[in-house]
Amino acid sequence: MMISGEAEEMPDAATQLQLAFLTGQSDPARCALSPVQRAFGEALLAPGRTLHPCNFPYDAATPEHRPAALLAASVHNSRHYLRSRQPAFSAAHAPAMTRLLQAAPHTLLLVGSCGLELLANLDLPPALMQRCSVLAYGPVARRAPVVAHLQVLVGRRDWVSRLGWRGTRQWIDSGHMDYLQQPAVRAIASELAARLQQEHA
Repeated sequence: MMISGEAEEMPDAATQLQLAFLTGQSDPARCALSPVQRAFGEALLAPGRTLHPCNFPYDAATPEHRPAALLAASVHNSRHYLRSRQPAFSAAHAPAMTRLLQAAPHTLLLVGSCGLELLANLDLPPALMQRCSVLAYGPVARRAPVVAHLQVLVGRRDWVSRLGWRGTRQWIDSGHMDYLQQPAVRAIASELAARLQQEHA
């Protein structure tokens, strides 16, 4: 895969903060960033920051993004959510997440919908989880993992997350499908990225 016209590569020694998406897979055969995700992530880039070119489960050989029908995407995400509760999920995907988090001093995970449940169910070691912070938008999860910093955004028009997340949250004006298109979300993400980069410089 390619991003910003450059060959995919792991963050180098100059990287202070890695940005990466973590959501369910609307298409089980692909984990390439959608155009909306890529635009949002690239808008957060600055010197010392990198954007991982794949979404969870971070397969570099993934085919390019292809839009999924809403109904099919909902079914795939629901199955992903349920399968993540099984021990086989952590065994299959924890190694990739471990490599991701070890590739940079700190990682800001941009976690959408059931991604927070997936992260919690990976059951990663506490020391490794302290290498990442989470900005969760529209979460659907039973619990949140213990990370260095957790910030949760729930849209006033997002009835999916309002029913699927019972933890603390910051209210914003958004529906479940359009968080990354909201200027307020980009501003919050930009401020958090700047703070984390300064802390881990």
